[in-house]
Amino acid sequence: MGGMIGGILISLPVTGTWRRFGAITLYSLVAGAAVTAVMQPWFGILQGDFAVNWMALSLTFLGTGAFIVGANAVFGRIGIGIGALVTMFIGNPISGAAQPMQFLPGDWGIIGQFFVPGASTTLLRELSYFPEAPQLQSWLVLAVWAAVGIVMMFVGHFRNQEVVHIEGALEGEPDAPRVASAALPAQ
Repeated sequence: MGGMIGGILISLPVTGTWRRFGAITLYSLVAGAAVTAVMQPWFGILQGDFAVNWMALSLTFLGTGAFIVGANAVFGRIGIGIGALVTMFIGNPISGAAQPMQFLPGDWGIIGQFFVPGASTTLLRELSYFPEAPQLQSWLVLAVWAAVGIVMMFVGHFRNQEVVHIEGALEGEPDAPRVASAALPAQ
């Protein structure tokens, strides 16, 4: 939910690819620190190194938030719904958060580990209670979701770009205005 909230709040009022990228990165770091501060020293739910748990939660927020912001950039406002559908209504039920992934029917528990909710739940569980367990897959899944969202943000930047047409520029007319030469300083 935290990543969805950040993604939605950044998608709506923040414009510009770099501003959105900066906002979702900052949000992820601050939200990760806040949630870690509540869950580890205050409630005692998380165990282990505070900084590692903070980075795991920040990457979780970045994975979900960047995907929603990126989907909004590529698909427009419907992208927010697509991001929510993928993360909350598909990824969350098969994440193995409420019960071990092995208790889910068929291969759904394994598939759920390739979505942000499943990877983050497994990673936090391993960091806190099973530190010797392999964690690479969870870190990579979260990093890939974050990277896909960031790439979608930058690809979506070109979705609404207007094309400027200059009459006569393509025909090679000698009196056609040259936009590029006007922008260059005199040498």
